[in-house]
Amino acid sequence: MPIKQLLMAAILLSAVEGYAQTFPSRSVRLILPFPTGSGFVIGQVLSDGLRDTFKHGIVAEPRSGAGGSIALEMVAKAPPDGHTLLVTSPILTITPIVRPSLKLDPLRDFAPITLIGNIANLMVVHPVVPARNIRDFIKEARAHGGKLTYGSSGQGSTNHLVTELFNILAKVKLTQVPYKSATFAVLDLVRGDVDMVIGAKTSVAQFIPTRQLRVIAVLGTKREPDLPDVPTGIEQGMPDLVAVNYYGLLAPGGTPPEVIDTLHREITRVARSDAGRRAFARAELDLVLNTPAQFAEFIRQDSAKWRQVVREANVKLE
Repeated sequence: MPIKQLLMAAILLSAVEGYAQTFPSRSVRLILPFPTGSGFVIGQVLSDGLRDTFKHGIVAEPRSGAGGSIALEMVAKAPPDGHTLLVTSPILTITPIVRPSLKLDPLRDFAPITLIGNIANLMVVHPVVPARNIRDFIKEARAHGGKLTYGSSGQGSTNHLVTELFNILAKVKLTQVPYKSATFAVLDLVRGDVDMVIGAKTSVAQFIPTRQLRVIAVLGTKREPDLPDVPTGIEQGMPDLVAVNYYGLLAPGGTPPEVIDTLHREITRVARSDAGRRAFARAELDLVLNTPAQFAEFIRQDSAKWRQVVREANVKLE
């Protein structure tokens, strides 16, 4: 390499290292696509836990709406300097697929920091449905020829696509009843207005002990400690029926690796603290805290899975 190019490379490296050493140089914005729930809890835990380390402060800013696209676009277009971060969920991999006009790419436009943790999805039915496991439910669905219904939080939502994944794997056809939110879908399931919902454990848990709802499967890779008798979809013969509500941290694409390393170190420290573990346990969050490279691979695989589901189920978008 010519001497001039070597000098330029050395200057650039020195500038990047110097920037990383002074990061953060101003307050850090933590953009939250959700006004409540586990993602909001993550924002609170991180903003509280990082306040002493980030002397300029860290501010959690809710930016909900439009299926998460408002928050996604805000962070994707922010300067790639680590001062604007995104607490993300499956909206990261699903929204760019169901809203192609956004022209967002989860790996091009964002720099993964860590997948903080997962919350299990549960397949739950109204007690009037005579199914206690997936096999029974499939039998019912086939016997009624598409008349069984499921509630979703709208076309292209996470629980819509997860149920379409189930339809593909089980070779059945359930009829979607879309709602404005998963909360309304679950409440109508309790009333018996729909037959089934696939939802986050946090949205259905209160109705399980009272037997207002029956859980027939956990859609994670392991059983839930407080539901030891409920097998996973994998255990019930459907190894590809895995879909969790994940939560992770992202920076804008192009953020220097040294800054990503600093953020990863500090975020995992806070998440593993006693206070962090207690808060996340209350939110039913199963900690993962993987590396940026591992999170990037997860995003790549998750995007490919939902793109295939949308194509095979012929989901109409936008």
